[in-house]
Amino acid sequence: MALLIAIGIVRIVSTYHVFNHTIDEGAHLACGIQWFQGSYTYDQKHTPIARASVALLPYLDGVRGFGNPSFWDEGVLVLSSGGHYWRNLTLARIGILPYFVLAIVVIFLWTRRLYGCATALVAAGIFSALPVVLAHSALATTDIPLAACYLIAVYAFTRWLESPNWRTVVGFGIATGLAVATKLSTVAFLPATMAGILPLYFATRRRDSSGAKEKSWGLGRMRSLIRSIALAAIGTFLILWASYKFSHASISEISPGPDKIVTRVFGTSSVTARGIHFLIANVQLPMPELLQGLRQLRDINAAHPPSYLFGHIKRGGWWYFYPVAITVKTPLAALLLALIGAAGLGMTWFHAGENWQAAVPIVAFLAPIVIAAPTRLDIGVRHVMPVFAFLSMLAAVGAVRLWNYHPSGESRIGGWAGRAAVVILLSWTAVSSARAHPDYLSYFNELGGRTPENILVISDFDWGQDMARLSTYLREHQVQHISVAYDGFFDPNALGFPDMEYIDCHGPAAGWVAMEVRRARLYPNCYPWLSEQHLVTRVGKTMLIYYVTDSQVPDAPPAVTENQVKKTLAPETSSSKTSD
Repeated sequence: MALLIAIGIVRIVSTYHVFNHTIDEGAHLACGIQWFQGSYTYDQKHTPIARASVALLPYLDGVRGFGNPSFWDEGVLVLSSGGHYWRNLTLARIGILPYFVLAIVVIFLWTRRLYGCATALVAAGIFSALPVVLAHSALATTDIPLAACYLIAVYAFTRWLESPNWRTVVGFGIATGLAVATKLSTVAFLPATMAGILPLYFATRRRDSSGAKEKSWGLGRMRSLIRSIALAAIGTFLILWASYKFSHASISEISPGPDKIVTRVFGTSSVTARGIHFLIANVQLPMPELLQGLRQLRDINAAHPPSYLFGHIKRGGWWYFYPVAITVKTPLAALLLALIGAAGLGMTWFHAGENWQAAVPIVAFLAPIVIAAPTRLDIGVRHVMPVFAFLSMLAAVGAVRLWNYHPSGESRIGGWAGRAAVVILLSWTAVSSARAHPDYLSYFNELGGRTPENILVISDFDWGQDMARLSTYLREHQVQHISVAYDGFFDPNALGFPDMEYIDCHGPAAGWVAMEVRRARLYPNCYPWLSEQHLVTRVGKTMLIYYVTDSQVPDAPPAVTENQVKKTLAPETSSSKTSD
């Protein structure tokens, strides 16, 4: 276990200085710094714990907020604070490592409890090697914290069902509070997972002391059940409220709606209206930031932001987005092992009707996908990150079952074939993971082909991570001016850029042009001239470099020299593929 964790951490940390901050990292850091400074008004659609973890080390190192009204701009300022961009970014990213370790440990403990030590080690190894897990464990975002805390919450729920007492109830309440306080996705995912687990629990047949089979309803009397639910709810509420530092506000501060309703119903001068207005202005409600965050999530989902899949752009996305994303972003060998494991566990439970806990990973894998299917926010497999923990457990079960497979008859060939298949599949997974280094974020399995951006692009391929590589390339080729089409926010000076300007939609450009794959794919109508230009090279995985000779801009940037053109058109050196 220690070796698996150490290898994973080394692989993660080795990417820190290869990639600049992705589009969301600066914003999360800015929100976390603001939380430490006593308020939480930036981007409230995310709960605070993951962001506080990201901001902890930078804050202790002296980084402070600038009070910019835009949390995007604030993120750029905070990252560049004191002229220590890479130091600040590294400290923020280190805050995610404990969640990576925690997820591995919980996967190991839970899997060992259900299936044995060998299966547990395989599960931990697969999870720690998944490129999508390594990618997001190296970023100062909320997705790996969600995976770890959500995993604990589901595990705590199964422990409560198995042995309902005050310890397991309190543990479930605390775990749920931590998961919700890490990311609001828990509010949708956890009830669905619990709803899927309960039929397994209630349908499982157990033998009583006399040997007769009976349905086990397990929680005892209704009074005990209600008391347990209340205790779990109190624990969840207190943990969540504590994450907001026990903030509160009056009803009128949270929303003007109640005052308007009272005025409409009772008038402006009646005694009843004055009394209710007094209560609305003075009664305090906890966590106003949470209510505002739920509103923001509702508004974003209702706005139907653009999504991208198979080269098509659509507002609102597709119901099958996440199944496709999981299929192409997971090593094929791990997917095959997970299918074997899920099929084996499902058939065993269906025929025997026993050991409901062994089938829980199947439900826990499917529930977030089902809940995410009708949402209108298809911008990355990271939004269902917890499923990869359960996929790893299922894959480990499949590997061990295949290893122990012994067909009927005296022939040894069948048994050795199963073990050989396991060696091949696990080796395939390890090699796929190793070959992805350091570009774990843009990893696709063999189904992605040579142009995986034809399938997915938003945060699954391009999350703005290659600007540092671009800066290195420009310095190596002595480019003095660059026009950039980029979706994120960054400080050019912090990354060592030459003179640069942004290209807006329909804004033509001249000279050296860096086009982010994300922008080229999402906004093809913005750059009609792009298809007519010669691609000089690709920097990293996501930055396309052009030299545009014809421009419709009246005051186009100065043309570069002939020598610079020749240098840049020359074959790309290997050093241009890495950052400082």
